[in-house]
Amino acid sequence: MRKFKSVFIQVIQWGVAILCAAFIMNLLTFTFYNPCQELIRKQGATTGFLLPDSKGVYGLEGYCIANIDENGYVNRDLKRASDYYIVTGASHTEGLFIPLKNRYSDILNSMLTDKDELKVYNIGRSGNFFSIVLQHLDGIIGEFPDAKAIIIETDSLAYDTKALYDSQIQVGYDPSENAKDMLAGLSTGGLYKIKIKQALPLIRELHKQYLTYQEANSEKTSSDILDPDFWAAEYSGDFENALDSLMSFIRSKTDKQVIILYHPAIELDKEGNMNLLTNHAEVYYKKICPKYDIDFIDMSEVFIKAYEEDYIIPYGFNNTTPGSGHINAAAHRMMAEELYKVIKE
Repeated sequence: MRKFKSVFIQVIQWGVAILCAAFIMNLLTFTFYNPCQELIRKQGATTGFLLPDSKGVYGLEGYCIANIDENGYVNRDLKRASDYYIVTGASHTEGLFIPLKNRYSDILNSMLTDKDELKVYNIGRSGNFFSIVLQHLDGIIGEFPDAKAIIIETDSLAYDTKALYDSQIQVGYDPSENAKDMLAGLSTGGLYKIKIKQALPLIRELHKQYLTYQEANSEKTSSDILDPDFWAAEYSGDFENALDSLMSFIRSKTDKQVIILYHPAIELDKEGNMNLLTNHAEVYYKKICPKYDIDFIDMSEVFIKAYEEDYIIPYGFNNTTPGSGHINAAAHRMMAEELYKVIKE
C-alpha cells in the first residue's frame, strides 16, 4: 500500500511539474510567436481577415508585433486618407516578421505624406499570391471603390498559360463579408475557439513544428516551376496570348492606376554570387503591361546592384539563413523607393 501511495505521489508531482513547465513555456511563447486569429471569407478583397483590433507576435524570422486595425488588416491605427493607394499581396506585403514602420507600404506612406494618415492602405494577406489577388479583383474594387491605385506585389511570375486564364475567374464580392459583421455573427462556440487559440500559443507552435517535421520527412516530389524546358514549351505556345488576355481583363475591370511589383526570389551559390530564381517571364510582362497602361516594376536589377555594390541581401534575417524566407527591411526600403518613382511619374 505504501509503495502504491509513493508511486501515486510521484506521478502527481510529475504531472504538476509538466503543467508548470507548459504554463511557463506558454507564457514565453507569447513573446516569441503568437500569430493573430483569422476570419475566413469567400467573397471579398482577400481570402480572409485577421481578428480586428488585436495584436500578434511574430518572431520566427526577424521580430515584430503586428497591429490589426478595425477592418481586420495589418495597419497602424491611423485614419485612411481621402486619396489613398491599396497595396495587396501575400505575406511579404502583410509584413510578417517586419515592424510596421519598416514595411514597404509604410515607408512609401511616409514618402507620400507627412500627415498622420494612411495614404497607402495595406490589405496584404498571407497566402494571397498573385493569381489569388487577381481572382479577388472584384472584391478589391468593391471594398475600396475610391482608391487611387492598386499595387499588387508578387515574388514569382511562374504562372503558366492555364493559371493566367484561371486568374480571371472572379470569386465575387459580398459587402456583408466584412470583419465587423463576421465577428459579430460568430457563434458562442466559435468565439470561444478563437479566444482559446489566442490564449494557447504554445499549442499552435507545437502544431506548426509538427507540420514542419512532417514536411521535412516527406518524400520530395519533382517540380517544374522553374524548369527551362517546361517554360520554353509555354513561351512557344499560347502563353503570350494568355498574358495579354489577363492584362486586358484587369484593365477592363478598372481605370485606376495598376502597379505590379515583382521581386524575384534569390539564392547564394558557393562562390558568393547572388542568383535570381526566375523563369524569365519578365520580358513578356514588360512587353504586354504597357499596352494596357499597367505599370510593371521589376526589382531584379535593383537587388543585383545592391548586392554587388553593398553586399545587401534582400531575403533573410539575422536569425535565419541569408537569402531565404521573407524579404527583409533593406528590400522593403528598395521596393518603396521604386514604387515612389513610378507613382511620382
